[in-house]
Amino acid sequence: MFKFIILLIFLPFYLFCDNKTLIFAPLPVKDIKAIHTQFSPMINYLEKKLNVKIKIDYNTSYDEILNKFIEGKIDIAYLGPLPYLSLEKRYSETIPLVNFKNKKGNISYTCSFVSFISNYDSIKNIENVKIALTQPLSTCGYLFVNKILNNSNINIEDNKYRYLGRHDKVALSIIRDEFKYGGLKSDIAKEYYHLGLKEIKRSEAIPNFILVGNSKTLSKKMLQDIKNNMISIDKKELSFWHESLKFGTKETNTKDYNHLRELIKSTKIPHESNF
Repeated sequence: MFKFIILLIFLPFYLFCDNKTLIFAPLPVKDIKAIHTQFSPMINYLEKKLNVKIKIDYNTSYDEILNKFIEGKIDIAYLGPLPYLSLEKRYSETIPLVNFKNKKGNISYTCSFVSFISNYDSIKNIENVKIALTQPLSTCGYLFVNKILNNSNINIEDNKYRYLGRHDKVALSIIRDEFKYGGLKSDIAKEYYHLGLKEIKRSEAIPNFILVGNSKTLSKKMLQDIKNNMISIDKKELSFWHESLKFGTKETNTKDYNHLRELIKSTKIPHESNF
């Protein structure tokens, strides 16, 4: 009984101890090597500033990350807007920290509907063709492609779509002519233009990727320290960071997501491929 009482006394201190190893999970938009390259400078910076160790938790699906976050197995996550809004709806301990700026200083990015350079240069009369998608909870996946096709009076369900997982897999599958069309982040699509990938349609600006903290596992002080240090990074430090992260950050304004929230309400996203 005495040991149990001692455990109850010290458990809260252990859970919110700022010296423990923090678990960081980025979305699996590329392979493990590319993810390590992308986030290592940011992690090294935060480790020094916060005086903690940070471990990258690699996952293969967006659902896996959200479930782990809710279970308290992830402390910080790098999410796209749709995964963030899905997590926000399911889990009240989700704390938005900062959004990442793009080259122009805006906190936005776009999705691209693409094909290979060929006769597939428009989206007229698309029916019974293969479309490559990322993941159900990917903003540039079903949600984006469905909207693009609907705008041209095309039903995505009259076509064959398959979830491939990563954005780079979507690009490569189209280049190999395994699929005729696909949706992915515009900056990743651009990396494959020299191989023949071609953008047909681009989305409107979407709130950029976001860093979120877990208030179930992190103290208020730690969450605030992470936010402050991410906002106050100097240009010299940022010059060593990956292209997708090197333009600085801005504190998240949740109102920026209102348009996307409405789109999600009107879209039923299937969690399985249809072929």
